[in-house]
Amino acid sequence: MTTIADLIAASAALHDLSDNELDHRLHEHVAILRKLITTKALDQIAQDETLFDYFDPSRDSVTYLLLLRLRLQILRETTGRAVPVDLLPGGRLWLRAAYFLDAFDRAQVCFAGQEFRYLIELVAEASQTVSKPILSVLLIRNALLRLDPSCAMLTSIHLLLIRLCLHAKAYTCALPVLDQNISHLPIPNKRPTPKSTSKDGTGNGSNSPLVSEIPGISANISSMDYLRYFLYGGMVYMALKEWRKASHFLGIVISMPTAGSISMIMIEAYKKWVLVGLLQKGQLPPPPKITSSQVVKAYQSLAKPYVSLAQAFESGDVKRFDAEVDAARETWSNDNNMGLVSQLQRAFTTHAVMRIKSTFSALTLAELAQQAPSLPQNENATESAVASLIMSGAIHATLVHPPRHTGPTMLRFPTTSGSSSLSRELSMQTQFRGEKQTLEKLMNSLRQSNHSLGLSDEVVDSMQKNQEWAAAGDTGSGMGEQPTAEMEEDIMGELS
Repeated sequence: MTTIADLIAASAALHDLSDNELDHRLHEHVAILRKLITTKALDQIAQDETLFDYFDPSRDSVTYLLLLRLRLQILRETTGRAVPVDLLPGGRLWLRAAYFLDAFDRAQVCFAGQEFRYLIELVAEASQTVSKPILSVLLIRNALLRLDPSCAMLTSIHLLLIRLCLHAKAYTCALPVLDQNISHLPIPNKRPTPKSTSKDGTGNGSNSPLVSEIPGISANISSMDYLRYFLYGGMVYMALKEWRKASHFLGIVISMPTAGSISMIMIEAYKKWVLVGLLQKGQLPPPPKITSSQVVKAYQSLAKPYVSLAQAFESGDVKRFDAEVDAARETWSNDNNMGLVSQLQRAFTTHAVMRIKSTFSALTLAELAQQAPSLPQNENATESAVASLIMSGAIHATLVHPPRHTGPTMLRFPTTSGSSSLSRELSMQTQFRGEKQTLEKLMNSLRQSNHSLGLSDEVVDSMQKNQEWAAAGDTGSGMGEQPTAEMEEDIMGELS
């Protein structure tokens, strides 16, 4: 019969082992604990509330996590509640779960991915049960970053976190995850390879396993989940008025290759993408190049009010634009896009003035009002509106008053100068450095993905040599080339 003393001894035996020994012993330890839980051999022990006081989440992470899972499982069975009262925010198990998620050792959790995800999902459900999703947002986000600082693999935890951030309106909390580049998806039925664990709890050790190799760390990711992640991410960026990033995320959704009809998620993303494009650049941008013409036509047909609104916005005709807004108010409301349309109404004047900048270097306020009818037609009101745009940073210009008000007030747009050119150059250098770092991260993720898929340079070289040898043989040896050509043709057919 297993006792608390046996568990303490088994967990303590994992301390101070070498990486090779730890890998083997962790795998055995998790297998034994799972078997004991399945056979209910630990049920009596789990009834003791002081059980967790014998273990340190940072050193006994696997033991603590599996016992926590067992305790939650027993409470769900005995109380019949999906979320036990003890797990609700402020309860004893909630505090223990929070303690664990803040201190766990990544190297150990890599062997209990299924239990880790189970705990994350229950913590999220508990916070939603009391209608306070914000209580679980930071816990889950920090745990995800602790598990995988790069957040390069899309998991069901990513999607859960972004949904919680949207519900809680905690948009900035999602940025440390959203700002990372997704480079691969989970590999099902994969266990950490030997010598892959690291005793560094941060998970930054050179021997740390890829998150894609942690079994059970993610529920199955479907193509719809992939689209939802980028749609929700785009909505987070929209809430923060980061239009460029929002457009990028929504562009990923609308350019998703599809063999059949486009999904409702893609249509919803297209509608928001149109509005974001207008807010960002004052015009409807071209869709991503890989989006097929047939798909673009389908979008335009299914989102006619949005296309008409974009055309009216680009025309600069305020009456036409207002008419389009009024004509489809029910559509904006039903699509939950009324907030974006309202922002468009405020941005209409800004972009009208910015278009004037390309023609005039300076003009009076009376001339400005003629060129931009959306501005107030009273001179004082016009000046007040323009001054507000300048102070908010929406436009770069200067209001010039003549001495003793002997003439009309002028609006002057700055001309290109050496200092502004230098500023732009410095800005571009900063952007290039950021893009270089991003490319380095992507290349590193690609190498890791190739390693997990068995596509190392040596393997690829060997395959190429085999093909060359086959090509040098008899006529029946060319079988390896035609399937590749057919596969490429199929892929290009979907994208065209």
